[in-house]
Amino acid sequence: MHLSTSFSMEPDAAWVRAHNAEATEVVEAFHNDKPIRVPVFCGEWAGQHGFYADEIGLDYRSYYNDPEVMLQTQLEAARRRREMPVYDLVLGEAPESWPVSVDLWPVVAPAWVGCEVLYRADSVIAHRGMHLSKEECRALEMPDPVTGPLVKKCGAFRETMRQLCKGLTFLGRPVGPVGHGVGTNGFFSLVLDIRGADILPDMYDDPDFAREFLLKIATWCDRLDSTWAEIDGNSPGAFQITDHGIDMLSPKLYEEFVVPVVKEMNRRRGTKPPTFLHHCGLGPHLFPVVKRHFGLTHLDSLTFPSLDIAKIRREIGEEVWINACIADEITRSGPPERIRQAVKDLMDSGAKGEGRLSLHVGDMLKGTPLEHRIAFYEAVREFGTY
Repeated sequence: MHLSTSFSMEPDAAWVRAHNAEATEVVEAFHNDKPIRVPVFCGEWAGQHGFYADEIGLDYRSYYNDPEVMLQTQLEAARRRREMPVYDLVLGEAPESWPVSVDLWPVVAPAWVGCEVLYRADSVIAHRGMHLSKEECRALEMPDPVTGPLVKKCGAFRETMRQLCKGLTFLGRPVGPVGHGVGTNGFFSLVLDIRGADILPDMYDDPDFAREFLLKIATWCDRLDSTWAEIDGNSPGAFQITDHGIDMLSPKLYEEFVVPVVKEMNRRRGTKPPTFLHHCGLGPHLFPVVKRHFGLTHLDSLTFPSLDIAKIRREIGEEVWINACIADEITRSGPPERIRQAVKDLMDSGAKGEGRLSLHVGDMLKGTPLEHRIAFYEAVREFGTY
């Protein structure tokens, strides 16, 4: 495995020192609740590698089927993030360690229950939903959480990556730990993968089945999470409230069918529901319900201009931390002037409030020019001050 031996820019260059000084000041001020500018955070997770895949012409079929390619790509993408002035991250400096993970997101849970996995050269792994009948849903049995479809591959990949990481350093820092990458996108999301949109009329026509099936799949998600947490010697923590697909529900249906399941699963774990909600959908009508039941303190990945973030701010209060982004279509397609205007519109809308607003640059998807990311960051520097 070939890895870079140094950063591809000069860490002591004047522009790097200036960037690092500003980024450090902005982030510290934000965390001290004395913001001087809206910070742009970098999502450091294993799946954030689209920009690097562009640069090297990565074939994603190789990435998802070769643990050595997966490990190398994650490390080099993490290095490359520390060379680009597109967020408030200290550049040209390695972290204390380089965490990596098996990265088969977002298909692990869907594939585990039987969905077909799609490997594609130019985009991340995907899956096809099953759209089972009610009778098939009732008959469905939980696969083994360790040796079932795809999770077995996660375990095998993890073991290989652990072997590759033994004694490995990258830019002078140790590599690891290696995450197992097993998890879900929420139990309701998995229900949609299995039953499809038919679960929605089920809530009206056969509510007993809907409740039964939602709790069944939530129990499976709990078992999957708990098993892999135990493998690591940890507790699974709280049962999450983040769930893709919930924006299709009315507040009444969310409160009637989803809230009780979240509360029941946390009761079983002896935990309280988390107050963090990742939501990249169109469900702000649910936020007041979420806040009332779970004490919402942090909203993540709200997309502008699809969502009126200033209105959301007014409705949920100044104390909630909103981490927002500009729609991928805008940052990918540009041009830079359009990106600049979108950032200005967001900053002028009132979304900043008293300072609990931050931004992120998404997953840096393939096909997004670096100049567009730079334009985004420069616009935040210009319009995001307090």
